Amino acid sequence: MRYLLAVLSAGVILAVAAGAPAATYYVSTTGKDTNPGSEKEPWATLQHAANTIAPGDTVLVTPGTYAGFHAETSGKAGAVKTIAAQKLGTVLLNAPPAKTKHNGIIELENESGEDAAYWTIEGFEVNGQNGKYRTIDCRHISHVVIRNNAVYGSFMTGVYTSWLNYCLIEKNVSHDNKEHGFYQANTSSHNVYRGNVSHSNAGAGFHLNGDVSQGDKGIVSDTLYERNASHNTGALINCDGVENSVFRNNLSYDDRGKGFALYGGDASIASRNDRVLNNTVVCAAEAFFAVVIKRNQNTNVDPVGNKLFNNILYNKNAAANRGSIVIDAGGFKDFESDYNVVMEHFGVDDAETILTFAQWQAKGYDKHSIQAKLADLFADPDSGDYHLKAGSPAIDAGTALPDVTDDKDGVTRPQGKGYDIGRYEHR
Repeated sequence: MRYLLAVLSAGVILAVAAGAPAATYYVSTTGKDTNPGSEKEPWATLQHAANTIAPGDTVLVTPGTYAGFHAETSGKAGAVKTIAAQKLGTVLLNAPPAKTKHNGIIELENESGEDAAYWTIEGFEVNGQNGKYRTIDCRHISHVVIRNNAVYGSFMTGVYTSWLNYCLIEKNVSHDNKEHGFYQANTSSHNVYRGNVSHSNAGAGFHLNGDVSQGDKGIVSDTLYERNASHNTGALINCDGVENSVFRNNLSYDDRGKGFALYGGDASIASRNDRVLNNTVVCAAEAFFAVVIKRNQNTNVDPVGNKLFNNILYNKNAAANRGSIVIDAGGFKDFESDYNVVMEHFGVDDAETILTFAQWQAKGYDKHSIQAKLADLFADPDSGDYHLKAGSPAIDAGTALPDVTDDKDGVTRPQGKGYDIGRYEHR
């Protein structure tokens, strides 16, 4: 099936990133760029390292504070170029290099017209100086891994990527940025966002945008978003023109806009044929519905074929214009939603029509879904612990899904008589 392509792409990325390095070099605050780059005689700047290394080489940056780098070259399949902190959490990058193109601290972009490909960037703390600089900014890339970085204070998005294919964005933390935590922009496909955390950003936790105004198809496709978390931002995941993608085992709490938004704005389509599975969404009281599904009014494309299973879709506000799902009438074609934990209210056409749970079920949706109090579901939501508590009504209340075999913690599903609802499997 098409949606499995996003899942399979993770294996492709990891295989590419596993090539043995040809040589290892070092950068140190006491080094010189005229040195050979050895451990005893290290280089001084990341920019010199990025300019010098060959495919397969690794650069280890020793503890200290540095300017970032702008890279335009590529590695090769099985011979990835790597720049990484020697020890996680000990290297601070807080200024752009002299070669910067977008006022970014880490930039990856090949201006020759080809992708900047086969890179790994790992383990850095990147400080945008309270909106003075961009932090990580990668454009026209493929087979790139961005892993284990902590980014904050960006002028715009913490981790910005555009025109990307077969990339892995994994285990990064992005917070207190002037825009989104993570932004996947422009036509792109077969990317994986896994285990990232976004919080306290001005925009969304994660934003995907096909950007048809920038050319090409204007579609994001075959993407896998799993085990990510967002809190105290505008939304968990905004999907502007995303198709044939999987969103599973993600968490949103106290986000002030919504959980998931499947829609079309600056894309050629509305988000369609996406699978939203085993996510936990607990929106702040001022937020809209936990899931918002809207047509693209610019291109008149409906958000058809979306599937929602095994999700906890909750809003702390029980008012009639707040609830679990709001969907445009054109989105009902091939739409499926069931085995969720839901609230009393559902909306149609941007909540112009409000349906009760019973009226929603009468339309054929969420026949096996349940309602529950927030206090009955989770271990300790006040401290951000959204594991299911003993006796939670979400335990064993889900349905078996071929593309969800474990939970966020790697616990195999199911542990009991049936599959649990939400991001965590109780054990």
